[in-house]
Parts: sequence; structure tokens; C-alpha cells
Amino acid sequence: SSAAFCVSLSAAFIALSDSVNLDFNHQGWLMFGESELELVNKWAFEGEKLIHGKPSGIDNTVSTFGNMIKFRSGALTRMKSNMQLKMLITNTKVGRNTKALVASVSERTLRHPDAMTAVFTAVDSISNKLATIIESPASDECAITEKEVLVEELMEMNQGLL
Repeated sequence: SSAAFCVSLSAAFIALSDSVNLDFNHQGWLMFGESELELVNKWAFEGEKLIHGKPSGIDNTVSTFGNMIKFRSGALTRMKSNMQLKMLITNTKVGRNTKALVASVSERTLRHPDAMTAVFTAVDSISNKLATIIESPASDECAITEKEVLVEELMEMNQGLL
């Protein structure tokens, strides 16, 4: 993704600039602290703005810090997962134009405001439930399995709404 590229490029420039103190761990890997990651994320977001115009900041934040985030009305909140999630990410080799997709959603919202409000409400409900499940502790294997089933169901419903 363009965000992953911007994060990599920003991190490389910051590491080469000697403008921050970076530590090497015991295996010789360069380790960025929280303040350095914030700087990488800031510059990656600037790169995303050059590419996309008005990005949300979601992609570069996830690419910088990993894990998951909640996004609402321009506010990003990093989440702490209390369950291991096993995901398979594939490259479908189907190009996407985010700007065109966003414009299409905006157009549909103008043409069908009631229906799109219902879709957005459903997506919001699914997202909130998913966040609660992921952030809540699981007491035993049975609870973990139950949470996995719920996550799967919610992701399938969300995908259908998209």
C-alpha cells in the first residue's frame, strides 16, 4: 500500500538523518521508540497527503504501530487486543481507487439518505461490538472459541454491508 511505502520511507530517512537517538536491540535490529514512531507516522501521513489529497490517517497509523485502531469522526484510537487473531491477507491483484470509492459512497448517500443512514448505523454497531469483543479478556478456551465465532460473524456482516 502507499501508506506502508510512506512509513518505510519515513523510517529510513529518520534513521539515516541521525536526528533521533535510536537503539539497536540484541540482534542488531533498529528499534524505534514511541516518540520516533510518532515522528515516522507524522511524516508518513504527509506522504499520504501528497498521494491521496485528504487521507484519514488510518493506513499510515496501522502501518506504523501495527495492531488495530478505532476511527470515528477524524479521531484515531489505538486498540489493545486481548485475543490473538489469525488472519490471512491476500493480494487479489484488483486495483482500488479509494478516492473514487469515497465519491461513490457520498453520491449514494445523497441519492438514498435513509438507506445509507441505516447502513452506516449497522456498520457502527458492528464496529462497536467488535471492539468490545477484541478488547475484553477471555477467561478460558471456550470463551476464546466463542469470541472467534462472534468476530467471524461480525466481519461477514460488515463485508456484506460494504
